[in-house]
Amino acid sequence: MDVANAAEPIRNTVKSPHGRWPALPEALAALTGAGSLLALLSAGEANAPALGALSVTTVLALWGVRRALRDASALKRSAAALEAATDSVRDARRRARDFAESSTDWFWETGPDHRYVYVSDRLTTILGRDPRSVLGHSLLDLAQLVEDSATWAEYKADIEAGEPFHELEVTFEDASGRRFFLQLSAVPVRGPDGRFQGYRGSGVDMTAETLALVEARFMQAVVHDAIDSISEGFVLFSADGRLLICNERYRQAYPTIADLLVPGTTFAQILRAAAERGGHEIDGDVGDWVEQRLKRHLEHSAPVNGLLSDGRWYRISEHATGTGGVVKLLMDITELKTREEELAGQTCRLESTVSALSESERRYRQLVEMAPYGIVIWDRVAIRFANTAAASILGVGAGGLSDVPLAPFLEKGDRLEARLSTAADGNGQQVECEAIRPSGERRFLEVRASPAVYRREPAVLLILNDVTDRRRVEGELQRAQKMEAVGRMAGGIAHEFNNMLTAIGGFARLAERSPGDEARVVTCVQEIAKASERAAALTGQLLDFSHRRVSEEHEVVGVAQVLRDLKVFLKPLISAGIDTTIDIRDEDAHTLVNPVTLNQALLNLALNARDAMPGGGALTIALTVETPDSAFFARHGSLRPGPYAVVRVADRGCGVPQAIRDRVWEPFFTTKEPGKGTGLGLWMVYGTAQQAGGVVEMESEEGQGTTFSVYLPAVPPPEPAAPIDSLTLGEGESAAILLVDDETSVRTYLRIALEEAGCVVTEAADGVEALERYDEAGGLFDAVVTDVSMPRMNGPDLARALEERNPHLRILFLTGYASKETAAGLTAQAGRHIVMKPVPPERLLQALRDLMAD
Repeated sequence: MDVANAAEPIRNTVKSPHGRWPALPEALAALTGAGSLLALLSAGEANAPALGALSVTTVLALWGVRRALRDASALKRSAAALEAATDSVRDARRRARDFAESSTDWFWETGPDHRYVYVSDRLTTILGRDPRSVLGHSLLDLAQLVEDSATWAEYKADIEAGEPFHELEVTFEDASGRRFFLQLSAVPVRGPDGRFQGYRGSGVDMTAETLALVEARFMQAVVHDAIDSISEGFVLFSADGRLLICNERYRQAYPTIADLLVPGTTFAQILRAAAERGGHEIDGDVGDWVEQRLKRHLEHSAPVNGLLSDGRWYRISEHATGTGGVVKLLMDITELKTREEELAGQTCRLESTVSALSESERRYRQLVEMAPYGIVIWDRVAIRFANTAAASILGVGAGGLSDVPLAPFLEKGDRLEARLSTAADGNGQQVECEAIRPSGERRFLEVRASPAVYRREPAVLLILNDVTDRRRVEGELQRAQKMEAVGRMAGGIAHEFNNMLTAIGGFARLAERSPGDEARVVTCVQEIAKASERAAALTGQLLDFSHRRVSEEHEVVGVAQVLRDLKVFLKPLISAGIDTTIDIRDEDAHTLVNPVTLNQALLNLALNARDAMPGGGALTIALTVETPDSAFFARHGSLRPGPYAVVRVADRGCGVPQAIRDRVWEPFFTTKEPGKGTGLGLWMVYGTAQQAGGVVEMESEEGQGTTFSVYLPAVPPPEPAAPIDSLTLGEGESAAILLVDDETSVRTYLRIALEEAGCVVTEAADGVEALERYDEAGGLFDAVVTDVSMPRMNGPDLARALEERNPHLRILFLTGYASKETAAGLTAQAGRHIVMKPVPPERLLQALRDLMAD
């Protein structure tokens, strides 16, 4: 109701029907009485009663005139005061309305049924639409805008009870996806009788503040995650000396006070605890030591090297922040200190290195220059920036990488440039390659490429990690791991070989007892051949495991046969409580891969599955050929589309915890006890798949098991070998072969196979006898077939002796045990080939034919 309008009845009561003469009736009455009295007196007709009555009437009329005039004056003053009050109320209403409309907040009012009766226009401006389309028509419609149902239940109880409420948060999205965050507060309005008449309240648009808070928390999480991921210890103190941020690496460096390295602890408290717990050697009073350390901390002295309580050496740097705080960095230099001790005699070089490092520290305080990894910005044309570590890795001096092309520093640089350049478009890359220093020295690198910007144009950020020394250590660790496995499987291998020897010997005796029964003899011979093939496969697995294959290059491999051989190889390694199933669903699955590393990768996955089931369980190794869906290639953008041979190794073990699933592929990361694992198994599996153009994926659920899926590009199976004709020379003459082997049975088998092919064979039991036979025949041999390991004179020595007699003589080496390096040395010269034992007749004759055609 309008206050000015409410005053109208009062104003009307002041007005007289005579307008400006409110006492006119009383005045007329007084004049009439006075006139009548004078008339009576002048006529002499007045008597006492009449005169008395007229006198009283006249006095009363005069008194009424006076009273009416006084009341009229009072009413006039009241009317003026009421008019002023009405104007003041109108001004107050206009002022309140102006404040409401100009405020950044908005105001609202409801009736006793909680339906809105007033909402200021400010909310329409904020929302850009009718507020009812968002807030509804009643306070109770806000239920759908409150995210937490328990919170709404509390507010709803207050609203239904007519109680005041504050900071009720509601949130919603408009059609464009923009989110709004609003806060409402209100007080109840009650009538004179105390009955609830509705709410009056205000609202605040908290969108900008809330989004800013979310962004701030996100950035805080990003900063904390980045700090936790660096290899250096990091701690940040505020201007008043209180700890703000501390990563786990820093706590590891101070194990005696790690419990105090939490936000809020003062630097003085940390120092005193370190002194009391014996973390530092202190001469004199503890208080003086704490005071000196505080002073050095506040003055931010130059970096110092110190042996901390975890027993490792660190370079400790303290730097002032822009807000008056202090950043403290710990760089682990234990290896550097050890190196310094080993190279103590090379004083000049050490001093030069320390001087260069000190100068570098003074010039570059930024983290990029202190990083142990090479950091390069490459705009796909030339290197535009490189830190000191990058220059060192690539073997050039400081500044030597400025504005120079990248390709000359990398093996197959042009192809790598094409692959790395895709990172500028957001397609991150990770490759392993060899760096070629100007001196010719080669270093193994891990290169990670990420998108970057250089002078507002797309560029590539390259992180170079020199893993040359690590590869050496990895090789030693892998060999140690193999020795452990060899020790465990020795008994099982002996058992398998005894089974095969039993079959071979038994069928041989059965054939010998009935030589005239052709069908029986053929059956026995076929079984002997099968047993020998199984023995050869097991031997091949052992050679693969020990890296003693002649060839370690990629070749077309039948994955089904690899899995069958693996099952035999796993028998002595898998405990009795584990049921192993080999499920081959595609016999024609072939891939181009290094067979040695594929065997080791699958073995590692199987052993990991075994370790995940210490109480027993089921291990399934399945093989299929699949064409993955588009989501798969979206996850792995570097893979080419097409069919893939997929090997899935599944267990029903404990599963991989969610917290470490992103780290299982890291080298040296392991959850096993010290000495129980190297942390290289899964890393090697990942590398094997990547080198073959594939990938590895993991699916795991805690308590349910884990499945590793190895995807390898499928290729067509190789064409079957053509049958071998008789081995003759170009003129149709039989080939003259000098056959050398110290094993009589092997030599007899090889002689028969060669003679069946039409060769003329001369035998020798070792290198010395071979030279005698060669000289007796006058050197008239077309080729020499010789074992590598023999008494008196081995195959390589025989080859050197024959080379003096005939440099062009062709030699075929046979061996059951040779590394890649040994094979490379034997075949470095033209006219020299090598074949691994056991060798079937077809393979022997094909190798000899290839040798003769060389």
